[in-house]
Amino acid sequence: MTPGQILLLLALCVSTVTTLLLGRDYLRDEERFAGYVPALVGTTAGLLTTALLYLTYQFVTTDYSNAYVWNNTTDFLPLLYRFTGVYAGNEGSVLLWAALASIVAFWAAKLRGVRGRNRKLVQTITMGIVSYFGLMLVVESPFTTIAQEFPNAAAGFVPATGRGLNPLLVDPYMAIHPPVMFTAYALLTVPFAIGAAHFVSLLRGQGGLFEEWYGSVLRWLRVSWLFLTAAVSLGALWSYTVLGWGGIWAWDPVETAIFIPWLFLTATLHAVTNYRAGRNYTVLAPAMTSTVFALAIYTTSVVRSGVFRSVHSFASEGIGLSLLVLMGITALLGVVVPLAYWFLEADDDGSSGSEWVTRSNLLHLAVLVLGTLAFISIWGLTFPLLRDLTTGIEVQVNPKYYNLWSYPVVLLALLLLGFYMDFDVEGRDRSLVALGVFAVATVVAAFVKPSSPWQLASVSGNDALVYRIVGGASALSVVPPAAYVCIAMVKRAIERIPGNPRRFQLKETGITLIHLGVAILVVSLAFTYLFTAQSSVIIQDARADGSVHQVPDSAYAVQAVGYDETTLPKNPDPRQAALSSQQVLSKGTSLNGTIKAVYGTVTDVKRGPRATVAQLDNSGVWVGLTGQNGTSADLSRGEDIVARGAVMWNYVPQADAVVVTDAQNVGPVSNPPASVDLTRVQKRSMDLRVYRNGNRIAAGSVGQRRYVKQGGMQVRDVLIDRGLTQDTYVIAALNDGTASLTVKRIPLMTPIRVGVLFLLGGMVLILLFDPTHGLTAESLRSTTTASKTDPTTSD
Repeated sequence: MTPGQILLLLALCVSTVTTLLLGRDYLRDEERFAGYVPALVGTTAGLLTTALLYLTYQFVTTDYSNAYVWNNTTDFLPLLYRFTGVYAGNEGSVLLWAALASIVAFWAAKLRGVRGRNRKLVQTITMGIVSYFGLMLVVESPFTTIAQEFPNAAAGFVPATGRGLNPLLVDPYMAIHPPVMFTAYALLTVPFAIGAAHFVSLLRGQGGLFEEWYGSVLRWLRVSWLFLTAAVSLGALWSYTVLGWGGIWAWDPVETAIFIPWLFLTATLHAVTNYRAGRNYTVLAPAMTSTVFALAIYTTSVVRSGVFRSVHSFASEGIGLSLLVLMGITALLGVVVPLAYWFLEADDDGSSGSEWVTRSNLLHLAVLVLGTLAFISIWGLTFPLLRDLTTGIEVQVNPKYYNLWSYPVVLLALLLLGFYMDFDVEGRDRSLVALGVFAVATVVAAFVKPSSPWQLASVSGNDALVYRIVGGASALSVVPPAAYVCIAMVKRAIERIPGNPRRFQLKETGITLIHLGVAILVVSLAFTYLFTAQSSVIIQDARADGSVHQVPDSAYAVQAVGYDETTLPKNPDPRQAALSSQQVLSKGTSLNGTIKAVYGTVTDVKRGPRATVAQLDNSGVWVGLTGQNGTSADLSRGEDIVARGAVMWNYVPQADAVVVTDAQNVGPVSNPPASVDLTRVQKRSMDLRVYRNGNRIAAGSVGQRRYVKQGGMQVRDVLIDRGLTQDTYVIAALNDGTASLTVKRIPLMTPIRVGVLFLLGGMVLILLFDPTHGLTAESLRSTTTASKTDPTTSD
């Protein structure tokens, strides 16, 4: 076994023992092993973290004896993208997830301890999840050796170079996006355990624990939401800059898979924030808390089932079944158990009395609407899988389904949000009037300019009725409800922020920013896609043509000012793709008969009538030039050469190994033979100037990179000029000097960026400054009195 496999096996053993000890003490209501548990949890976290660091070290040093390393990186990649390779495949992703989950478990154990029956139950479930990850890693290990992966390979065989990273991952956003996403998922582990333990405890007649853990749940969920929002945003930016979509969202299955937990987590936060023991959300809040993690597992399982054809599918093999089993376990604990309690035991979940227009009921509706949005996405993701399983026919759900089914629900959500915020300031009657006005305005706007440019989608008479109704509506219908939200939020902020303690003001500012950000994003996204315009132009001889070309049907013109075709890496060192004489000797007979490139310094030359042989580095490795008059080969002592040929072990008595080749496959290290192909990337680029109405607005480079060692995959390099009201976006296809350019005008990208910043900044303010449940609230509890006007029900 390798050191990495030993680390994973130890982690599995320790975490399993920890889970069993915790479970045993929980069932017997004893504290017999409680004193050992924190150390055992910490040991598990240490082992998994060490395994992750060791795998990272193997990537940094390009240790190709590890099959996972060989499959996901290569020498010429910069250091940043060797780190990216760690989580480029399934096994590395699970190891990252497991290490983060174990750290979260350790942190929870340190904060709360494990003494007390409920705490042991929560930690039992948390460590059970970590143990399952450990089992997955032992079964499908990221430390599988080349010999284990390829049992028919010669003993000691190690590839000289790696297969490389998926080119789409060679991007800074993708170096950050996966760790942020898995951090969010790992943070959901503890809320899941608390929610599941709450219902297990209730069904066992031992009383729930949600009230006791309420503050912790809220903090875990908020931090997770912050990370998940950042992950969705980073993924969208990657799509915009790398995929050449000319947009940030296309309902790709993997995009949808991360959006579903985000939507449901948002709904859960609303439910949990308004949880009141014995009154509000006593069943729904803990049930949704436990369901979010199960949903994250579900969506991850579905997109890694291999059914979907996604541009994000970098890892879709190997552990799909393991994830499906985990999905079943989490669904049982997070969904079935709460439902069982609800059917068997629950009487009421917070009645609001005889009036139906109450803040509590509005929150019910908000949670229901967000849940409906999540369900639309879940069905869109699940239907192709069900169809494939039942009929064997692969189908694809296109963006039209998501957009048209979601749109009315989004409008309802905005109206509801505006009404809820207005209710806080104006009271029920006046806010009902405002709701009616904006609702009517929404309907009227749906019929304003219902011409093709403003319609939500292109529909035909054969489409479903809902498609024809929604698709034929004007996108202007989103403006009144979004304006309603903004007006109500500002009014509420003016009413509630002045005169209150600073921490409360900052928390309210955070709440305001998040909801304003949502309204800005909804409007901007709708119009961005509707009013993106594009035109194309071809420059026949981009190498020499420096004239300005008008782009047809647009105000743009382009000018090629430079054209370049090059290969990467520049000034390659052939020693990175060849074996030294010492490496040849260390691998021994495993190389016998294989075609290898070797390098070294010539220390002896023997010329014969039929061949010339050259000794490398005073070793037992010789290069033999045969098949011609060997005296023609120009080899001399002291020369550094590289040669590619068949390695023959014990070929002649005087040498350990002879690399049998010919003169065409031998050359100096400074000018290696063509057969030692060092080209990884063929890059074509063109420097470009972009004009609009005669004024130069952007300059930069466009082009494409073709990764020759990875099936010829191509990645576009786009030119983006970011403007206040619109982005100018240029994508090119370059072929033998001919440039096919597409120039896009993408409106409202700046408001989208501002909206994302509002979401992230708002949640940071809430996390830090919530007077009651902020991250620093515990230390300030003794000195800070929560404002009497701090109605936590209004979040």
